[in-house]
Amino acid sequence: RALTENYTILQCDLVTIINGRKTRGLPMADDLQELYCWIDSIPLSRTKKNIARDFSDGVLFSEVVHHFFPSKVDLHNYISTNSVSKKTYNWNTLNRKVLRKVLGYEIDQDEIKQLVSGTKGAIEKALMKVKLKIDRKKKARPAEKKSVIRKTAGTDSSQASVPSGASNRFSDGHKNPRVDERNSIIEDLRETVAILQMKVQKLEQLLRLKDKKIDQLQGQLTQTNR
Repeated sequence: RALTENYTILQCDLVTIINGRKTRGLPMADDLQELYCWIDSIPLSRTKKNIARDFSDGVLFSEVVHHFFPSKVDLHNYISTNSVSKKTYNWNTLNRKVLRKVLGYEIDQDEIKQLVSGTKGAIEKALMKVKLKIDRKKKARPAEKKSVIRKTAGTDSSQASVPSGASNRFSDGHKNPRVDERNSIIEDLRETVAILQMKVQKLEQLLRLKDKKIDQLQGQLTQTNR
């Protein structure tokens, strides 16, 4: 398959570095070609021009995972930004809320630094890994569904003998999943509030800049009328 126009220059550059074999942990040229075709098959919110820069804030990466697990990824948690600290926050949020819970792995801090700074080859390695995890998760889904059905059937039959007034507490000392779910919701709401506060601060900054520009233009207009 031919490479898409967006990444032709980048791929040629990487092929020069790789020279027919893996170098410094970068994927092989054939793997890169397949990876870029895979990315281009996923609808993203921004046009891809430079993959290292475009994915550096984690937003497009979150959209990739959201494409396969839409109910597991809240895209409003990830804000497009040029700030290093906010980019890092996006990646850490992805780790905590999505990669660890949904795909069973996370990106280490050294890799996050490379992703944020746009280090050559870093995003390709991260995308190759998440693609592998997604493929494995998709293959495991049918078996998981059958297991859930069997467990549900067994639970329904066992609950028939439980009195209607039985306590919701677990006799073996395990935590009530409802409590865990509530705590998770609270954590999500707190993070949402933090993100909204960041948006408000950004809007306030834009308003201040606009007011300053208006004042400058009014001053120039006043001088012109004199």
